[in-house]
Amino acid sequence: MLGACSTGTPNQEVHVNDTKKPNVIVVITDDQGYGQLNFDSNSYNQEQLNNTTVTKRYRTSVEEAYKAAQTAMPNTAKLANEGVKFTNAFVASTTCAPSRAALLTGKYTQRFGIYNNYDAEAGVKPEEKFLSETFQENGYKTAMIGKWHLGELTIDSLVDKTRDYHRDCIYGCVKDQHPLNKGFDFYFGFNYHGSNYYNATSLFRDYDHVKSQGYITDEFTDEALTYIEKNKENSFFMYLSYNAPHIPLEERAPRKYQRFNTGNPEVDNYYATLAAVDDGIGKIVSKLAELKLDDNTIILFVSDNGAVVDSPLPLNGAFKGNKGLMFQGGVHVPMFAWYPSKYKKGLVVTDNVSAMDLLPTAMIEAGIDLPANLDGIDLGAIVKGKKSLSNDRQLFWAGTQAYHWSDINLGFWNDYTAFVQGSKVKDQFPMSKYKENVSDPAGTVLEGDYMMHYYPVGDFYELYNIKQDPGESKNLALDFPAKVKSMKSAFDKWILTMEKPIEWKKETWMKLLPVS
Repeated sequence: MLGACSTGTPNQEVHVNDTKKPNVIVVITDDQGYGQLNFDSNSYNQEQLNNTTVTKRYRTSVEEAYKAAQTAMPNTAKLANEGVKFTNAFVASTTCAPSRAALLTGKYTQRFGIYNNYDAEAGVKPEEKFLSETFQENGYKTAMIGKWHLGELTIDSLVDKTRDYHRDCIYGCVKDQHPLNKGFDFYFGFNYHGSNYYNATSLFRDYDHVKSQGYITDEFTDEALTYIEKNKENSFFMYLSYNAPHIPLEERAPRKYQRFNTGNPEVDNYYATLAAVDDGIGKIVSKLAELKLDDNTIILFVSDNGAVVDSPLPLNGAFKGNKGLMFQGGVHVPMFAWYPSKYKKGLVVTDNVSAMDLLPTAMIEAGIDLPANLDGIDLGAIVKGKKSLSNDRQLFWAGTQAYHWSDINLGFWNDYTAFVQGSKVKDQFPMSKYKENVSDPAGTVLEGDYMMHYYPVGDFYELYNIKQDPGESKNLALDFPAKVKSMKSAFDKWILTMEKPIEWKKETWMKLLPVS
């Protein structure tokens, strides 16, 4: 039943046991920008980056920052080059939790009332089915390792208080929204939007609060390796959700990852946190090869949203905007699929695709029927190089343009760093006036080469040809009024099928609905 060794190209005999469904590993990073990975050479525009502002904390030369980004994740870049790169891949939300919920359900989260992190932190409705549950129902062993952030929080306040709110409480998860009740038979991780990297206060194994044993990225990798070893005879689905490079980043990554010399130790440490993830990915691939599972394992990689301004260049590469914004910098992310025995090696897919497509594609490959009413689609023929997507597929976003993580809010982030690092001048946590729950509503439609942004406050439109103008600098709305009208009409039809938000102010949400 075993064929000859694979070279990674399709249509050749490979070491695959045809009686065993493929393993599926989803690796997700947290707030990693499109430019912060050696992924797409077209994402680098030195002239633009010379004029891109970052916080004081992460200032260094464009050249040194770019060099660090290019060398931080060699194992990940190798997998991307061996697999299928999606250079026009988009997440379904500008922020962490909704993006992850869309990935794991294969649906727009607005279908179940989630428009932003505030909605998501109330938890995904228990009746909403996760695709992990479908894997589990089809005989897969399932593991969730890392950042969950999809269940309503339980909060146990700690007596000892610090300036880092990640350390001040034990953040757990209500039972009916817990990973063990959403299709996972093993859980090791945390349920908040971030965690301290050492002595993590909110780690849980299944339902039990556990003591951290070291650097959290390494802990997640070790748990993944152990799970793979234990389940080498089973088909398994693993959701490996690293929290790097999300804040807090005051603690230094272990010395073995500190291999950068950009002239700014903060930039060096940022890329060291990504090097730790990359080291983990390398160990996982080596473990798969050791167990002869590599040819029968699909690895899917994606970042949950764009980089924040409080991080180093190249940030989001040639794209405008940051996390929290519907510009490309907020939602256009590095994404690839690796499956040596089936997917076309070195293929670069330039079609517009969504992170919602990842799990439906893997499920069809595994012979699993897709649940009804998914927004994600099967990309099986595309990743095998057999066809392209049509250029008329539409993708939608609805929520706010939240400048909290962008250059407009530099003052907040500079003050945040000073406060958390113990400045005597900054003795109170700074306030931000650009958070999601207080920002104006916005809607976005992507169709082919065009991205349309709609702002109901002021009834204002932007239209960009993002293939010709990735930085969204030339508004074409007045030049192509018929295009704007048709895309707005599509948005109106779409949003009328969505649910009202769970936590977001109803009066703000209603401004996105068509007038008549």
